[in-house]
Amino acid sequence: MKVILELLGDASRVLNGVEGLGDFRPDSRRRVRELLTQLHIESGRILETGVDEEMEEFDGRALFLEKALEAISTSEHDVARGILEDAVSEFPEDFEFLNYLGLVAWEQGELRQAEIAYHRAVQAVFGSGLDVEAAKEADESVLRAVEGRALALYQLGDLDRALEYFEWLGEHFSDEYVGCRYLAGEVHHLQGNIRQAISWYERVPVEPAVLYNLGLARYESHQLEEAAHTLIKAFVSNIHIAKNLLGRYGGHASCTPGYLGSESYAKEFVDACLRLWHGSEGSLHFMERCFDHVLVQSHLKQCSERGGRQLLQAGDGTMECSGWLEQLQDEGTLRNMAQKVLRRMAS
Repeated sequence: MKVILELLGDASRVLNGVEGLGDFRPDSRRRVRELLTQLHIESGRILETGVDEEMEEFDGRALFLEKALEAISTSEHDVARGILEDAVSEFPEDFEFLNYLGLVAWEQGELRQAEIAYHRAVQAVFGSGLDVEAAKEADESVLRAVEGRALALYQLGDLDRALEYFEWLGEHFSDEYVGCRYLAGEVHHLQGNIRQAISWYERVPVEPAVLYNLGLARYESHQLEEAAHTLIKAFVSNIHIAKNLLGRYGGHASCTPGYLGSESYAKEFVDACLRLWHGSEGSLHFMERCFDHVLVQSHLKQCSERGGRQLLQAGDGTMECSGWLEQLQDEGTLRNMAQKVLRRMAS
């Protein structure tokens, strides 16, 4: 490099204001030609070396990525993880390798390793803090890495740090990560921040998990009519959750068709949120009083029958659930029902 810099300096001084070799005296042309030739050779050597090094790095990275993705696609997670760990050793700040390493560790149930990999991936893009504008300009996989770290932290019990990510995604990227709003509400709920939990739950589209936990939070904040009103909606959205929480089995068909109204959904919800309900004194008894009221039972039966008829009309045994819950919920009827439930409790 020192040679090329010296040649450039000499060439700059000699060629200043010169348009061609014909401008030089005959005895100087040979020396100028030699200077330019040597400059051409040295600059070409440096350019070729740089390109070769760049191509070698590119080819090495591409090979790592190709092999890792092939192993991931065939669920060979141990193989993929080994390749990705080697790749990260070679390219320690490469977001893509770190992100896939987090994904593979998650799939293997290695939550701490997943959290570490996702954290490094997020740092590779944002540095020390999250940045909304940088995220908007980045690839979608960057936000998935943020969500991946949040979920890993949540599963590991590090609720404060998980909450920071859930709220950031839910606030700035709600269209893609509306579920993070629900999880922000659930974390606040677990921490006893009931008002904040209600605020986040109310910003999430209606579905069973939201309704049950919102009903619970309203009960805990002594909004009893709102709690009863919300829980009746929750029973219609997925009756199996209430039955599971109350230790009852059989006797009720789903009111809402599809996965949201299914027993599988109910099991997943109860597994995730049982500690919320068991940690709230009197909540299950309150829910039981709402559930067993004669008007509520009649309403649930009617909703179940309507759902069954709709499934038959669908022909293939399935139907789109979007909007179905709203069809079953007449606000005036439910409000009147909730008031009567409370009057029965008070008598």
